[in-house]
Amino acid sequence: MNNIVFDLILLEADRVINQKVKGLDLYYKNQKGEFVPIAEGYNAQADDVIANLLRRKKMRYMITFTESLTIMNQVKPSANRMLRFMTQQMGYGNTLKNYSLRDIQQLTDMNMKFVMSSIKELCAKDIIRFTIEKNRRTYMVNPIYFYKGTIKKLFYCVKEFDRMPQRNEELDEQYSNND
Repeated sequence: MNNIVFDLILLEADRVINQKVKGLDLYYKNQKGEFVPIAEGYNAQADDVIANLLRRKKMRYMITFTESLTIMNQVKPSANRMLRFMTQQMGYGNTLKNYSLRDIQQLTDMNMKFVMSSIKELCAKDIIRFTIEKNRRTYMVNPIYFYKGTIKKLFYCVKEFDRMPQRNEELDEQYSNND
């Protein structure tokens, strides 16, 4: 059986070389000397699909550092729940964009008092930072504890976090590093 397949491949190679046929269809020469099709080549759409399937994808990660486990044990349960929510919802680069306090309250199903106290606690421990624009906040989780993205952009993410204003337990800005 293997010899027949090998012979068919050699016949096809000869056909391509001798007749300079550009098509991808496979033929064999029957006993009468006629070329009989045995397989059709992929059409252009199939080639695109195969190329996309075989293309190497960029590796993206969600990293939890060991310090984050210690922090999770130190914060109150409501702050722990808020931190888990933020790490689940954050996009690549550790950001949660355009969230109001009401949005967070509805998504976490927490009382507004607990939402505020947990955000205050996480800000006081410098686990999260945020900026406010038109009653909407852009939060960023400290990449020292959790990181989501490519390894190459981890250090860029740390710089972005440092540019955001650090806040105390009353959510007052401590300083601004917007250089």
